[in-house]
Amino acid sequence: MGSMLSAGRLGSMGTKTWWVKAGTLVAGVLTAASGAAAVTAPTASAAPPSGERYVGTLRCDSPNPWPMGRLRIPVDVFTDIAHPSDGLPGPAIALKASNSVHSIMMSPEFTTLTTVRWRNRDTGRRGVVRVPSRSTRIDWEAVIHPGRGHVTFTVTQKIGAMAFVPMVNPQYSTCRGSARA
Repeated sequence: MGSMLSAGRLGSMGTKTWWVKAGTLVAGVLTAASGAAAVTAPTASAAPPSGERYVGTLRCDSPNPWPMGRLRIPVDVFTDIAHPSDGLPGPAIALKASNSVHSIMMSPEFTTLTTVRWRNRDTGRRGVVRVPSRSTRIDWEAVIHPGRGHVTFTVTQKIGAMAFVPMVNPQYSTCRGSARA
């Protein structure tokens, strides 16, 4: 099925890349330098870790605090997470936002405070998760632990420009969703 067509030595650091059928990168890149090894794998958006179930994608677009176009922010929703990124025991629901901001003239920096308010409709349990971040992308992950049942949640984003001080010209956006935990 997936016979190796070629394997070659690249660069002076001992980097090897394995390819299969028509040059598709399968195993990633293995770099051996000074006795250390690192393997790169597909990103979470390309393939969720085992055990997670993809529910859907919300659009949580926001005005831009920089004088550029509106920010398009997709938020992927996953359930059935056995080992959440916050280190607490599962099961959990994860909301993962990621958006690259492209600009020819500058690489803007953002400060973001994301608040997720959730409610388990079956048990009445409620909670709030706050996720601060600072980056050249709108990139955050909120993990909620609502217990089993039908869960509704509201995501509120406060996004500001990082211009010598955080949260300059803050902009707000809200979106809503639901999932069964």
